[in-house]
Amino acid sequence: MKVGELQAGHNCVPIRPNKISSPGYTPGKTKPTGIKFSDILVEEINKKDRLKFSAHAMRRLSDRQINLTSMDLSRLNSGLKLAEEKGARSSLILVDKKAYIVSVKNKTVVTALTEEATLGNVFTNIDSVAIV
Repeated sequence: MKVGELQAGHNCVPIRPNKISSPGYTPGKTKPTGIKFSDILVEEINKKDRLKFSAHAMRRLSDRQINLTSMDLSRLNSGLKLAEEKGARSSLILVDKKAYIVSVKNKTVVTALTEEATLGNVFTNIDSVAIV
């Protein structure tokens, strides 16, 4: 017995599913956003390399009235890169008379200190110091 005979004998009709599409999606009819993929990619890569500040560090910056300029941030980033190149994991980075404890692996400033706050302190759990 052939397939056609089986279908006719049992009143079977082949089913052909309709194409399913997402609501509002028309293939080939996307609207340009004006943003290039390469620009988005570069931005995401740069985000990964940016220095972050922990909540604790943000409180310390505020409490100790430490104002970071773009030059300070640039120097802090260069200190981070130097520490990273040497294989450091946790570093004390000195910028002018301010000190920052930085998790090199996470690219995160853990705390910030003024010159007055650094005097008489012992810094533990760091494996490097960068002076920039």
